Amino acid sequence: MSVYKLLGNEITISSANTVGSSNLVRVFCSSSAVITFAYANGTSYANTTMATSEVAIFAKGNTDTVAGSNMKATPIAYRN
Repeated sequence: MSVYKLLGNEITISSANTVGSSNLVRVFCSSSAVITFAYANGTSYANTTMATSEVAIFAKGNTDTVAGSNMKATPIAYRN
């Protein structure tokens, strides 16, 4: 079983957000939507579709942003 350390509060993401400048982000999608990752300069480098009620953990650079509709994100770290 994986254990995660919460590094901040859950936030709603709609526009580009660094999610507390975290390198790991837990994302919950309440309704099927595309999540997009971008560099700090705004250039998108990846996206994927998340299903309704899906939870995923994504790695990103601390200045990279995530954006998507119907999503909540929490900055996290792995805990041993």
